[in-house]
Amino acid sequence: MTYQLKDLVNLERYPINDLDGAGAPLLRSCRNSLSDDAMCHLIDFVKPEALSAIQAETDTLRDRTYWMEVERRAYSWRNPADYPDGHPVTVTTPNFIGSITKDCFPNKGAFVSIFEQPALTEFVRRCLNLESLYPVACPFLSANVKVMSEGCQHAWHFDQNDGAVTLMIQPAATGGHLEYVPHMRDENDENYSEVGRLLSGEELSVRRAGLKEGSFCLFKGRRSIHRVSEVTRGSPDRLLAVFSYHHLPGHRYKDSTVCSVLGRLPDTYPNPS
Repeated sequence: MTYQLKDLVNLERYPINDLDGAGAPLLRSCRNSLSDDAMCHLIDFVKPEALSAIQAETDTLRDRTYWMEVERRAYSWRNPADYPDGHPVTVTTPNFIGSITKDCFPNKGAFVSIFEQPALTEFVRRCLNLESLYPVACPFLSANVKVMSEGCQHAWHFDQNDGAVTLMIQPAATGGHLEYVPHMRDENDENYSEVGRLLSGEELSVRRAGLKEGSFCLFKGRRSIHRVSEVTRGSPDRLLAVFSYHHLPGHRYKDSTVCSVLGRLPDTYPNPS
């Protein structure tokens, strides 16, 4: 079937196709949540039938998961050699996660269709107060599903950009919680002392997002440290869709970026350099 917006999104509750009319209060609420809490969490965003279709598509592709297990630093873009031993920039925590890439999914299926909805892109753009926004054109990472089975965890980290966009396809049986500290650092204060305490195991003021299946989430992770706690029991595993956007059309990721996410370039990768 060919999916339309009304087949995918609960428009009665979330009228993202009418942001200057019925959807204006929703837009204001999302902007306020992002400003105050660094997160906007919309439960039951996806229609049950569409969610079931996305779950079924993902289940058939589990054997095509790229697994990546590394020790990750919270500041992945900074050179640890520039800092003394024990500095928060040098500290690593375990990171074990899988990815199912967009090219694996059917082009007209529910997963790809919801990512490619222009109304969803416009909703994200306006929530984030951006002048322009386009779906990333990378055939692999523009939209992908993060798989977390028993023993998987996503290390504490800051994002390099604000505006992570995710859809919870299926939470884990036990564990696998998104945990974060909003506004941990800012442009004038890196707050290394508090970051260091958190990385050493102190709880501090960690929040836990209660993401349920069908939840759509916008998150400002550039200044808000976050992780996904260990999945202590799978079956079902944690399945999270990640949608990527850029301010310019046609943006594709560098080879090094694809490798850092998947552990290697896909066999179908065009002309790797």
